[in-house]
Amino acid sequence: MAVGLVAAAASILSSRLDLGAETLKLSLQVSDAMIAASLFLAAFFIRQIVDDRRQIAESEQRFRRAMEDSAIGVAIVGLDGRIVQTNPAFAAMLDYSREEIEAKTFFQITHPDDLQIGRDTMVSLKEGKIDSFHFEKRYLRKDGTPVWAQLAGSVIRDEESGRPLYLVSQIEDIDARKKSEARIAEAETRWNFALASAGQGVWDFNLRKGGTTYSATWVKMLGYADGE
Repeated sequence: MAVGLVAAAASILSSRLDLGAETLKLSLQVSDAMIAASLFLAAFFIRQIVDDRRQIAESEQRFRRAMEDSAIGVAIVGLDGRIVQTNPAFAAMLDYSREEIEAKTFFQITHPDDLQIGRDTMVSLKEGKIDSFHFEKRYLRKDGTPVWAQLAGSVIRDEESGRPLYLVSQIEDIDARKKSEARIAEAETRWNFALASAGQGVWDFNLRKGGTTYSATWVKMLGYADGE
């Protein structure tokens, strides 16, 4: 930068040597002003660059800290499915170390029956059809056992081109809830089967919801058709 300014000053000076003393003096004063202005602008832009870099660094540090301290899983995934970065909560959820899980793709840690929803979501994000996603899926722990999780995330795009770069996902462990729902559904299925097999008329009043449930046999005993 300084060399360029000196060269500019020398060029201006040499072009003025054939002028009179007063004109040369005025030219030198103008040249000094131009150099000073150039130096000021250079200092301003350098300061701006430093400030921008500092703000970016601070923003990255805040994101990293929030990611590290999050109680639920967080993962940054490339558009090829490669796991770029995770937090301790996500690694612990699947019983991996962070180094182990970051060496895998999301295909490798997803239950085979839930791979398609991930692929479809990835395609929609790449094509710009969606910018965010929310769904449930099963991951695979290190020992191969499945674990239910709820995903919510969005695509990060290049500011200038708008091209998708990677995905940021929040992953919440909902395995206990899904197992509880499965147990309730199984109990209801067995109860309904027992009622149907016994041929007994049964009705139940739900105090909390205020609704009444009837068995099919009870409805027939009262002389009604289903749905009446």
